[in-house]
Amino acid sequence: MNTQDLLARLQDASPDGPLDRLAALVVEHELSQPLETLFPPPLLARALKAALEGWLASDTADRELASALEHLHLQLTQEKRTVREAVPPELAKGLAELASRRYSPDRAMVLAVLDRPPVRALARGLLLNVLIEFSRKVSAPVTENRIAKGFSGLAKLAAEQAKGSGGALGGIASALSDEIERQVEKRARDFTDSALTGIFQQLADALSDPGRASEQAEMRVAILDGILGLPLERFGRELSRADVPGGAAVVRKALSQWLGSRDVTAELEGWLTRAMERDGKRPVREVLGTLGLLETFQKLGRESLRGRLAPVVASEPFARWLEELTQVK
Repeated sequence: MNTQDLLARLQDASPDGPLDRLAALVVEHELSQPLETLFPPPLLARALKAALEGWLASDTADRELASALEHLHLQLTQEKRTVREAVPPELAKGLAELASRRYSPDRAMVLAVLDRPPVRALARGLLLNVLIEFSRKVSAPVTENRIAKGFSGLAKLAAEQAKGSGGALGGIASALSDEIERQVEKRARDFTDSALTGIFQQLADALSDPGRASEQAEMRVAILDGILGLPLERFGRELSRADVPGGAAVVRKALSQWLGSRDVTAELEGWLTRAMERDGKRPVREVLGTLGLLETFQKLGRESLRGRLAPVVASEPFARWLEELTQVK
């Protein structure tokens, strides 16, 4: 067989042809390698670090991100469908089924998430506003509010006298109303501070009690239903309100500082090594087989590699290389 005949056979990219069988040999060889050999943590760590450094050093990365977000914003604001109408029905059904499964988180974890200083400050302000508003309704005016009349015998007497006399007694009633409001507001502040811990404790109990798993599932399903019912254009408006480029700048700064630290490559390698601790020495074929993915990866790998090899063997440099290789010396 001369060089031209060999080249013509190699350029045959049909299924089960010479090029296809070559691709299959390469794929099978790669699948026989241990996972940590095919994806060595030291190499992956260096590649990830280099990729991050390249992104951080780019002068156009921020502009590309802003452009992509603007394009996404434009698409979303033109959408008239809800999220439910946009996602496949099977996915929405699966999400609802997942949300309805019985699950109660750990109580300590719930408290660790909820009972944080900013959340506590927000809850304190909301609760205090409600109590103060209630105190104002209770105490003003004393002459017309049956609840305020019951605060004390003096309040009742002042209210009754004020009805008939007005004047000075009306002023007394007004002063009493102001004093009641001040006292209630003070007590409301004291009560709010002491009540918040109990509120968070009860909320954690409600969210983590296995006995209330059905209620928790109903809440998750209701939240999911609310999200699926939102119009997509509303997400577009929310995207325009968020300072995503500013957030990206913060991320870039933090990553730059981290990548500048001395042990970043060792840290990345350590994370990847721990991730492969269980299956790193198993052949890739075995790992994929246990996941039911072996045939899929064999087929896709073979097709992909055949498609990438075809233009190589059809190129003039490959033809010259093959000609030189087959020359008899």
